[in-house]
Amino acid sequence: NSSRWERGSKGMNVAFVSQAFTKNLYQGLVEITPIMCQGLPDEDDGLESLITGGGVDACIMVAAVEGKWEEDINLLKQEYHEGILDLSGATHIGKSTTAWANIDEKKSMQEKTKTGQQPPYHIRKTWGKDASATWPEPQPFYLYIQNPAEAQLLFSLCDDNVMSEPQPLYSTHVPLSKLLPQVRYSQDEIVAKLKDEIIKKIQRGEIDADRVDEEVSKAVSADIQAWEGDLKMTSKPRIKNKNSQVALGVAAGAMVAGPAGAAVGAALGSMYEGQVKGRIRVRLRYLPIPKTDTARDRYVVTGGMPGINWGSLYEKYMSKEVGFTGATLVADPNPGGVDLEHCFSINHSKTGGCCALYRSLEKKLIVISFRGTCAPIDLVTDASIVQETWVEGEDPQNPSTSKVHVGFRRSLDSISRRLKELMLSAVRPGESISEYDILVTGHSLGGALATLFTADIGEFGIDAGRSLPTVEKSEEWWKALANSFTGNVDEQKPSSTPPRPRSLRLYNFGSPRVGNKAFSQRFERLVREGSVDQAYRIVNGKDVVARMPRTMGALSVDYDHCGPTVLVQAPTQENPEKVLWIEGESDDKACPVRDYEKMMSSPTAEGTLLGDLLKAIGDNKQQSGLSDEQGKKLLAQVGSIASKFQERLSAVTASDITSLLGFDKSFTDRELQMVQALFKGEALAHHLEDSYYAAMGNCAGFVALLGKDIVPVDELTVELLSSETEQNELSALEDLAADEATS
Repeated sequence: NSSRWERGSKGMNVAFVSQAFTKNLYQGLVEITPIMCQGLPDEDDGLESLITGGGVDACIMVAAVEGKWEEDINLLKQEYHEGILDLSGATHIGKSTTAWANIDEKKSMQEKTKTGQQPPYHIRKTWGKDASATWPEPQPFYLYIQNPAEAQLLFSLCDDNVMSEPQPLYSTHVPLSKLLPQVRYSQDEIVAKLKDEIIKKIQRGEIDADRVDEEVSKAVSADIQAWEGDLKMTSKPRIKNKNSQVALGVAAGAMVAGPAGAAVGAALGSMYEGQVKGRIRVRLRYLPIPKTDTARDRYVVTGGMPGINWGSLYEKYMSKEVGFTGATLVADPNPGGVDLEHCFSINHSKTGGCCALYRSLEKKLIVISFRGTCAPIDLVTDASIVQETWVEGEDPQNPSTSKVHVGFRRSLDSISRRLKELMLSAVRPGESISEYDILVTGHSLGGALATLFTADIGEFGIDAGRSLPTVEKSEEWWKALANSFTGNVDEQKPSSTPPRPRSLRLYNFGSPRVGNKAFSQRFERLVREGSVDQAYRIVNGKDVVARMPRTMGALSVDYDHCGPTVLVQAPTQENPEKVLWIEGESDDKACPVRDYEKMMSSPTAEGTLLGDLLKAIGDNKQQSGLSDEQGKKLLAQVGSIASKFQERLSAVTASDITSLLGFDKSFTDRELQMVQALFKGEALAHHLEDSYYAAMGNCAGFVALLGKDIVPVDELTVELLSSETEQNELSALEDLAADEATS
């Protein structure tokens, strides 16, 4: 009855927040209690030996292998593998406490005398007997199971490390139902079976009718009973460094058959992988999770930064009964409905990919929010400009191939498949994902991941048979997965088409560009065809991240945005009025964020230096009535008529100079403004959440500042801003907010 972590394979972690969601997702849990392990090899890491003592620091790791991840199914059939570290789709991995090599039985007993608890201890290797480890007191850990009848448990006997992750020594796997046959039955079937057995015992006089409740409890405990026994290890990792055994092979071969024998000995030494040793003894118990109603706590929408309250801003905006353009009036002021709940968060420790899922069963709404840049690994993800194909396996040399930022794709690829699996389970039991609306959002790096995820769902559906698009056909097992979550019984042949939501919308904030022109056109086609119902990209003022990565012609790398731009900006002294501009809706002007489209222009275009000079010459020719021949001479002697456009030359700017090289003047002006914004700090400041909060609040008609009460914008606000000349762009609003709060 608590939230929990699902620590999966290869750095995947899921934090379950909603108890109701967790109970809907899993059927039961397995309690694993380590007792002992045998056949430990010698420690081969000198530095680790200095820290924890000579010998293996033994621990037992167990993974629940479920579903139809082909990579994991094939792995279990192999003799040589890295055990748990090689799993791709294990949803939950548990780890025992560690029997450190520097703690023997004597030290373990001394610790019990001090603390009352006896830790596991290491038994060193003796003549003819390998080292071992013992857990003298029960120290269980737990694995959550979705389908106990089909789940397999992978046990890895590992050498724990202080300075790195545990390294598997030996592994084995076994179906859970082989150890605990009762897990094949449903709870109702188990109860019915127990009921029949107890009735028969009463009829035979073996149970007193007055003690039925007590006997039922005993029977339940006995039927879900613990299994205790030994498991022999059956696989091991390949030996990485074979230098010593090759040397032994050479020496042994030379002694037997000279140089020829040495060659044979070297070959045999390089091929030898060693014996699979090791045995563990564990105790298991399967504990079904009761399918009872659990209260769902309403999630209160606030913000990523303390002092920001997006939910309150939304509620105040909706209380004004303002409808959105092209949409019906929304009467409910609660964001996501009165039952909005935070179900879970996913993060990947190696790629930094992170998102959270929220749901409203009342509104049949699922919200997926991707986290922005906030960790060092995210900076590595953001920094690259290299692209790879959006659909894995397509020809990267084909100019029409859709390509995306390699860091963004790999970050999403690390969490996407598990996210889609859990997204299918977020619906109410008995309902379908096709009855639900999905809203995807994110800021900064999160906006980029949100764009890619929306593109995947929009084009291919919720394909949980793979992570991101591939040329190869994905595993068609999403149907069975969805049925196991929702409780439906599918009597028809599974469809080869992944499910789709009722609607799919994307709103991202400060998102960098994610792909090339071909990918952008692919995304726009999804919007036109209705596969993506809405897609807006909100950009705040001079946000520099929204203008990255840049097109690099020399490297044949081009980047373009997806979806129409929505420009917002917090009020300033120069522009105290509301700034809200929607590409393709507010007017027919070109989007200033899509700068690559107008980067180059004719050097003689109107407004450029050369264009204005030529226009001055043409005007002079008309006024003087010169012939065409005389006009041509004037064109060849620009210097002789400099007096005609001295005023223009005196106003030459950097953008005028670049226009001579064919760069669009408006593009150059924006670039110069961006450079100035970078030096002033505005370009990065406008990317932060508090600046977006102020800008969005202004567009909604409110003063929304970090840590301040939200107050309406009125004429006094505009006058106050207009009169300020020395303060920064938000200081006047801060004073106003304080006055409003006081009054």
